[in-house]
Amino acid sequence: MINRIHQMYWLSGDVKADDNTLNFENPPVYEVIRLMEGIPLFFEAHMERLEHSLELVGYPSNFHKKDYYEAIRKLVESTGIMNNNIRLEVGRSVHGIDHSILYFVKSSYPIPVEYNRGVDVMTTEVVRENPHAKVFYEGYVNKIAELRQKEQVYEVLLHNSEGILSEGSRSNLFFIKDERLISAKSETILMGITREKLIGILGDLKIELVERDIHISELEDFEACFISGTSIHILPIKKIDNITYSSAEHPIIKRMTEAFRGVVFQDIQKTRRQYHND
Repeated sequence: MINRIHQMYWLSGDVKADDNTLNFENPPVYEVIRLMEGIPLFFEAHMERLEHSLELVGYPSNFHKKDYYEAIRKLVESTGIMNNNIRLEVGRSVHGIDHSILYFVKSSYPIPVEYNRGVDVMTTEVVRENPHAKVFYEGYVNKIAELRQKEQVYEVLLHNSEGILSEGSRSNLFFIKDERLISAKSETILMGITREKLIGILGDLKIELVERDIHISELEDFEACFISGTSIHILPIKKIDNITYSSAEHPIIKRMTEAFRGVVFQDIQKTRRQYHND
């Protein structure tokens, strides 16, 4: 299990506390969900993406979203952990049995100074296999971890052999220029849940989104940039490679950050009402 932080975990219907490791025959489909006050943030959206990933790779699932919600609630009650990331993996074991497993993972959230200053990131040439399916590939994860540690950066931005940027290794990527938000084309990236929720508020904020190819040669042309994701929400970028930005001070990023806080609050309240009152 990846960076498991507690002995308790849920396996295909039961909460367990042993040290057995589940080995999947092929890389499992997975979701990493952030718990806030014991409630899974954007739970419905994560379940929709999980179902889509399972369809893309041809894995069956014997459980439904309410089963997974109850599993999360059992783990919260068993461990007392209320604010952390939880990982759900679905796949076929080496014994040919279809399994789902849930467990708490080591979670790192940006500190205030990183939001206030922005973070340093780097670019590298990597193309994700099947970008629309959230599948765990150990070699890819290890390569990115080594780069982040070696270069002392918060995130690694991916581009192909032609220099076209797509996304971060564990985040989506946005740029700002001329009052417009710019992102890679949807068909080339993993459709992050946070990204989806951010796009949903752009109309109210009267911010235009442009999806297009972004070449690394353009990096100096942008006013600001940020990454988004489960653990970070909206995190300004201070530096990409050797190019510096004042992203944390940009008014569009400030407006989006404030609006997103409201989206998070509303989703937590909605999920609590929907599942805890059943």
